[in-house]
Amino acid sequence: MPDSLSTLFPSLDALTHNALVIDSSGMIRYVSARWDEFNRQYGLTSTPDCLERSILELFQNILIVPADIHKLEQLLQDIVQGTRLSSSTELALLTMNRGSRLFELNMCPFIAEPAPAYKAAILAIRDIGLPPVIRQLVPICASCKSIRSTQEEWIRIERFLQQQLSLQFTHDICPDCIRELYPQYAASLKW
Repeated sequence: MPDSLSTLFPSLDALTHNALVIDSSGMIRYVSARWDEFNRQYGLTSTPDCLERSILELFQNILIVPADIHKLEQLLQDIVQGTRLSSSTELALLTMNRGSRLFELNMCPFIAEPAPAYKAAILAIRDIGLPPVIRQLVPICASCKSIRSTQEEWIRIERFLQQQLSLQFTHDICPDCIRELYPQYAASLKW
C-alpha cells in the first residue's frame, strides 16, 4: 500500500472494531491493534502475523461449513467491484481457544482521498455467540451415542460438545441411574 494511505491506518486503531484492510486480490494489508488482541483471545490463526496473507486462506481452515468460503469471496468482490457499499454475513468458525462460534463479518470499501489506484476493503469481525447447532444434522450412534465428526472419526459425545461448544463438564449422576446402580442409596434420596 502506498505510504500516503498508511497514514490513515492509525485511525482504524481508534475504532472499537477488530479490523483488517484487504486489497482487491484478497491480501491482508493492515491489521488493527484490536484484531491482534481478538486473534490472541480466540485463536483464529496459529500465526500471530496475518499481514501479506490471503483472507480466504486465513478463513478456509477454520470455517465449519467449508462452502462458506464462497460467501466470503463474494463479499469481498461485491465491495471492491463497487457492487455494494457495505456487505455483511454470518460465518461459523472453529476457533482454537473457544471452540465453535458464530461471527458477524462486515465489509465496506476502504475510501481515501485522493482516490487510490487500487481498491481495498475493511473487514470487521465480531463474535455473536454459539452457532445454531440445531440447523445441522449430527450423526450419532444409536447404541453407544458416539458422534461421527466431520473427519469421519467416532468420538464420545462429551468430546464433541467440548469441541463444538467449548463446554466444560463435571460429573453427576441422575436419579434413574442411582436407582439402577445404587439401589441401596436410592431410597434415602428425596427425588
